[in-house]
Amino acid sequence: MSRKNRTRKSQKESIAVRESSAERSTPRRKWLIGLIMGVTFFAFGNTLFNGFAYDDRTQILSNDFIKDLRNAPKALVTEAWFWRVQQDKDPNKEDKPSTPYYRPVVMIYLMMGWKLFGTWAAGWHFLNILIHVSVVYFVFLALERVTGDLKLATVASLLFAIHPMRSESVAWISGATDLLLALFLLPSFLLYLRYRERGDRRWLASAAGLFLIAVFTKEPAVCLPLFIAAYELLIVNPEKAVAERVKKALLSTAPFMIIAAFYFVMRRYSLGFLLNDLNFKSYSLADVLLTIPLVICKYVALLVFPYELTLYHVTQLVTSPLSLRVLLPLAALAILGVGLWNLRHSKMALFGILWFAINLLPALNLSAFTPEFMVQERYVYVASIGFSLLVAMALVRIPVEQWISVGSRRTAQVALVAILVLLLTGKTLSQNAVWRDDMTLWVHGAEVRPEEPISHYTLGHKYIQQEKPEKAVEELEEYMRLNPKNLGVINNLAAAHLVVYQYQSAANPATADRAHLDRAVALCEKGLSVTDQMPLMWDTLGTVYTYDTSLKNYARAIACFERGLAQQPENGMLNFHLGATLAKEGNYEQGVHYLEIARQLQSDLPEVYKFLAYVYRDQGQLQLAVDNLNKYLQLKPDAFDQPKVKKDVEDLRAQLKSGAARG
Repeated sequence: MSRKNRTRKSQKESIAVRESSAERSTPRRKWLIGLIMGVTFFAFGNTLFNGFAYDDRTQILSNDFIKDLRNAPKALVTEAWFWRVQQDKDPNKEDKPSTPYYRPVVMIYLMMGWKLFGTWAAGWHFLNILIHVSVVYFVFLALERVTGDLKLATVASLLFAIHPMRSESVAWISGATDLLLALFLLPSFLLYLRYRERGDRRWLASAAGLFLIAVFTKEPAVCLPLFIAAYELLIVNPEKAVAERVKKALLSTAPFMIIAAFYFVMRRYSLGFLLNDLNFKSYSLADVLLTIPLVICKYVALLVFPYELTLYHVTQLVTSPLSLRVLLPLAALAILGVGLWNLRHSKMALFGILWFAINLLPALNLSAFTPEFMVQERYVYVASIGFSLLVAMALVRIPVEQWISVGSRRTAQVALVAILVLLLTGKTLSQNAVWRDDMTLWVHGAEVRPEEPISHYTLGHKYIQQEKPEKAVEELEEYMRLNPKNLGVINNLAAAHLVVYQYQSAANPATADRAHLDRAVALCEKGLSVTDQMPLMWDTLGTVYTYDTSLKNYARAIACFERGLAQQPENGMLNFHLGATLAKEGNYEQGVHYLEIARQLQSDLPEVYKFLAYVYRDQGQLQLAVDNLNKYLQLKPDAFDQPKVKKDVEDLRAQLKSGAARG
């Protein structure tokens, strides 16, 4: 395009901005804003029926730190998850950052949210919707001001608002971090634009103030100065000399850069590092660079085809420059780059491209993430504003009237946008429901990504927590098929097989499936061949040898329990199992010794009291037997053997009365 034509195009866009300014108070504009916000609220309204899911339970429900506003000053100088170490009081963990997240504003937000809503999930979800609707309003204002096109701003805002990838940020209570980031970042940019138009430094000061809050909300906010510099250099006043534009960019970004520097000082003070803790996770720069094209392509693909949305977009690092996992993404990005290059003379398109690319940069700091969480849908919440603008430009410009014969071009465009909005809203409503609770989320993950081990790992352990061992076995066996070397899973799967056998044996010993015990033994032997420093695995293996099967071998069981106790002497379960086995073997004195230790270490373990009761009964100490059986029933009122235990208590009391009468 010639310089003359570019000047004309720039003049037209300037005229469009003035026309848009004049149109901002019209009823049509107000109606469109109301439509956008109404559709947005409707698209996420069903989240009000959701509960707490994923990190909500640890970050909100179990977080004592946010339950006291007096902790706000502490939030300014600590990482977002430091409270876990403090609260758990785990001597194996040091009082230092375990994550690279420094987000004091988010922690203070959670404190205020707790004061308002506590455990009322609907209140938290309503707040998320309200913030997202507010963000959408600011998106509309920003795009309207930049493009000068009411129709384009409306379409782009709608696409951003209801895209199914928004669910991870809106339908998940803890996903509010990106909502809060945008809530401060967008008004900051809008105030900067107002400063450019009017030259009043008070607008610049206000923009800088909001940016200060934004950077202390979430790390990606530091990209705003970079975008403002690009905006000054490449988008506005292209006819001015490069030196003049560079000077303007430096002056305009100076306040923001000072604030960013202050943020990094505070981050370094609070965390001990600037970007990533190299002791936590570190990849070679070459591997990161080779993987970035794949990550970008994944994000673009999710934005274009938001069908298989899940927490699990596992992305293993690319380690070879000749791998198809780097060559194909590079080819795709090259084709995309050629198409975008043709739009370089459009200020609107350039704004969308730069906004998306610059705000995507923090998500490309791959060394901050494990492969399981290297790609997350919420990471592009802010960046996708630029993508939405580019899609809206395409929708507005394509000859849709040739495809949809419904009258004029405008009518055809409205029909196309309406169809797209309906489809996206439907998918978003469906995706919101995925976040209803933990189980819905984990089951969905395993259904959408059955090829990813982590989906079965998470679901399997959730079933263990819910005491559903058969389902846990199913999921963890699938994990083992995909990744057979994880010692933690081997240990938990062996224990789950053992519990399944225990349940079956309690229901009917004759029909209990011995295969579960055989599998537990095979898993334990596999794990212990890698390392014998697995006390819980020794416990599982020893327990297998205590059942009335051909595997029964008390001496071998005792040896296993002793190996485990040598490594973890304060393990209540190991002490219990050793004591129980010694008692079964007839060594009552030693058995009671270990059972009493188990009771001291783990006073809430019902089985200890039941076993002690029967040992005391066999030794003729009937009152101790009654006391321990009553304690068992108190701790486990819904025990499957409750009728039998109650009958035993009655019999023992009868014996006590009979003995007292004879005495």
